[in-house]
Amino acid sequence: MLTVFVLTAACMGDTTGPEASSTPALPPTPIAFRVIPSAVTVETNQPIRFRGESHTRRGERYSSQMSWESSGGSIDPNGIFSAPAAGTYKVVGRGRGRLRPDTSVVVVVPPTLNLSAIKISPDTATLGAGTSRSFTAVGRLPGGTLVPIGVIWSMTGGAIDPSGVYTAGDAVGSYRVIATNTAGTLADTATVAITAPPSGPDPDPTPDPTPDPTPDPSPLPAAVTRLIVVPASATLPIGGTKQLTAFGRTGTGDSVAVAVSFRATGGTITTEGLYTAGSTAGSFRVVAASGALADTAVVMLTRALGSGGASGIPYGVFSAWDGTNYKADSDLFTLSIGGGSASNILERISSARSAGKKIFLGMTGGSHDRYKTDGVFDMAKWRGVMETYNTPAIRQAIATGVADGTIIGNSVMDEPHNTLSANNSWGPRGTMSKVLVDQMCGQVKTMFPTLPVGVVHPHDLFEPTKSYRVCDFIVSQYAHRKGDIQKFRDEGLALARRDGHMIAFSMNILNGGIQAARDGQWNCSTTATGGRGTFDPNCRMTPGQVREWGIVLGRAGCALTMWKFDSGYMSIPENRQAFRDVAAHLATLPAKSCGRSS
Repeated sequence: MLTVFVLTAACMGDTTGPEASSTPALPPTPIAFRVIPSAVTVETNQPIRFRGESHTRRGERYSSQMSWESSGGSIDPNGIFSAPAAGTYKVVGRGRGRLRPDTSVVVVVPPTLNLSAIKISPDTATLGAGTSRSFTAVGRLPGGTLVPIGVIWSMTGGAIDPSGVYTAGDAVGSYRVIATNTAGTLADTATVAITAPPSGPDPDPTPDPTPDPTPDPSPLPAAVTRLIVVPASATLPIGGTKQLTAFGRTGTGDSVAVAVSFRATGGTITTEGLYTAGSTAGSFRVVAASGALADTAVVMLTRALGSGGASGIPYGVFSAWDGTNYKADSDLFTLSIGGGSASNILERISSARSAGKKIFLGMTGGSHDRYKTDGVFDMAKWRGVMETYNTPAIRQAIATGVADGTIIGNSVMDEPHNTLSANNSWGPRGTMSKVLVDQMCGQVKTMFPTLPVGVVHPHDLFEPTKSYRVCDFIVSQYAHRKGDIQKFRDEGLALARRDGHMIAFSMNILNGGIQAARDGQWNCSTTATGGRGTFDPNCRMTPGQVREWGIVLGRAGCALTMWKFDSGYMSIPENRQAFRDVAAHLATLPAKSCGRSS
């Protein structure tokens, strides 16, 4: 059995107070209740404990029982709140009696996976004994951009609430306030100097005839009732490593250090909790134990996504499915892309595995009208469709498909930037945003934690100055009208590197060739194009363009897709040879995961 002492992971809730006398007096009558913290930023699925505080007319404050409710997410009777989706929520605490309830505002943000540092402000503070100071913490990206994050606060020499409000203790000295990211991989520390109160004559020399009893300086700590492993799940390539930690949670909601032992399946784990994946893909466990308590993390080991082995960039075409079978003339491709439904997804996964092909899922694909109300995107409708996939059989099939390389990802939607086309518009400009798409990616990840999740849109058109924090990839499509293909490729790769996600490129083979003159004649050159596209003035790509452009884009991304299947175009011998040439070239390249790069 391996044993390790794990550092404190959080400080949530009240500090332990002195024991009450054997005959406790009734508390003074309160005139107001307060919810603590009054405002806080956390990450999705990060638990935070709220508490109630009563105020009396004499300025006294004491903890009080509260009933809790929230506008979203969930909160239990002990005041512990969490939310699976990003957004702004209200937590309402109601005390006994007729006093007005109090409300806290909770901002829930997606986790930022490519943090380079955490910054606490202020980095130093001087406080008198018993006084308070608020600290804040933000994340820093590799390029220096500051982003909101959820953190776990800890301290010495006083107490700190989940929003970073530190209250100094009575002992003079130098102490610390520490903010740690929820993954437990980064932290920053501020220094707090606690000073003695100023000396001077006692303004009331008359001694108090009934001094308060001296409180117990060493109250008994609350019992640890739960053990928590962080992270709760992880996806690793064969031979990859992941640091795991564990901490105890007391009955009052505080997180404390405990001595734990680790054991693992599917790989090895050190005394410090560093897990190294073995050589077999599949779902495995890391178990942390402390006395009678234990917790388990799920570790999914995968081969290179999209390869089914050690090499190959998957390459395929949209709309290659005919129900649960592949269409004729789709045999040249290693990848299929498309929607389907909860009723046929299991058969499609099985068919792809049997055929040795990969799948790019689009669980919420199909007509945009499925997800709109009065012509505007309706998140509730989208979630309703997504929820139809939330069954044990589908969750297991997708986890297995990701682990064995059959499934390389899922797109949450197509063209969120579209506000012009009547059929494909998602609503007025501003309806869709990267923040909203990130929430959609997060929703899928709560159901399928190992599945890479992304979105289809041009990298240069949809909020290019903003970044995804949750989505793993984008699919960016090229057409000749977008200009130089190498410039298009390089700009897409640069954006992906900046934001820490992956990119899969696509080609519009039916409408992305050299356009015809805009003279109403729709004359697509017989030598420079592959014929008319689906509408004027668009033209199809030639076999030479498919071959050249496919290799340029395919080797750069985690997959190469094409829009879309057309039986006439697919059956032309010259086009089929071009498809073979691209597929043969991409098969020789190292496989890449479509999961986040950082």
